[in-house]
Amino acid sequence: MKKVLALVLAVMMLATVAFANTVNNPGAGDQTYAGDWRPGDTIKITAKGIIAKDPSYGFVDSGTNKPTAPATKLIKDLNSTNYSITSIKYDDGKNLVDGIKFNDANDRVDIVLKQDYTNTKEKTLNVTFTLKGKKVGKSSKPDDIDIRVNYSIGYTLNKTAITVDSGNDEAILSNDFDTLLDNKKILFEVGGSGYGTLEFTAKDGDTDIEVRVYDGDKLYLYNDTDAKTDVLKKFADNDADITFLNFPGEPEFSSTATVRFYKEEGTYIYSWKDGKLSAVTAPDANAGAAGQTAGRVKWDEDEGCYVLKTRQLAPTYVFSDVALAVDAADNTDTTPANPDTGANDVVGIATALAAVALVSAAAISLKK
Repeated sequence: MKKVLALVLAVMMLATVAFANTVNNPGAGDQTYAGDWRPGDTIKITAKGIIAKDPSYGFVDSGTNKPTAPATKLIKDLNSTNYSITSIKYDDGKNLVDGIKFNDANDRVDIVLKQDYTNTKEKTLNVTFTLKGKKVGKSSKPDDIDIRVNYSIGYTLNKTAITVDSGNDEAILSNDFDTLLDNKKILFEVGGSGYGTLEFTAKDGDTDIEVRVYDGDKLYLYNDTDAKTDVLKKFADNDADITFLNFPGEPEFSSTATVRFYKEEGTYIYSWKDGKLSAVTAPDANAGAAGQTAGRVKWDEDEGCYVLKTRQLAPTYVFSDVALAVDAADNTDTTPANPDTGANDVVGIATALAAVALVSAAAISLKK
């Protein structure tokens, strides 16, 4: 028994040493990427970026199949055909990364950062890995490339842009609030004491948000009107005039917000999330000229807008002048499976033992 245990320990030690030896610790000639990024971003590493940092690298010449002069090292398009990603080692920030992978469509390596709107302190991502060259057919094998990425990841916490004046029940905005709202890196923390009503206009100029905020609330309020290509492609044949309002952080409030969409009567409003379109307003024959009504959203004749009551904003609002087909409800069976208690295995073993017992009994009987 002792010999077996010693052998197991020896194998484990060898495996550990072998793993340690495969880690490539880059030296002074690394291709180093450094900067300042936010959670949810993708750090893109391209061959041109590598060449710009080290002129000794050159692309392969299609005629000679050699590096382009005066480069002395061969580099090919950064994709899974020409390279493999090996020897990934994190000095800091492994929990900040969703994955490191090839983007073959764009010939680059993507480091996808996890989205975390609670990350209000700059954290360091320091990772090294090797792009190991592959020999494909008769082509020259590209040189291995050692990559080091050293970035600061996180949102900048701003505690002065929104200050509550509990005496007047209002949230006072700083003079540069609109400018800060354009900054994707800003996470707002409500300052002051008590609570107050926050009012601001979204970047489409047609949407006003009014909500009670409390001292210490943290809100990622950045928004934009960038078009969602997936939506436009999906409804390309609808001949619709479609616009967008995006809240990437899906801000969630401590109280119910009133959202006023100052769109034309008859506008159809949808939310787009996880690749699905859902109705925020829906046709109703009894809704008058507006032609719209739905649970939390209604046309307000006095204010001349659609009014939404919600505690959380959708990641994307889609506005259309014609009705769009919403996605069917997800009918996936979410009933949890019975936990595997091993009962079936026990039954199976018991059955097998019973069969063996019967055979043994029969054999004994025959012998007698």
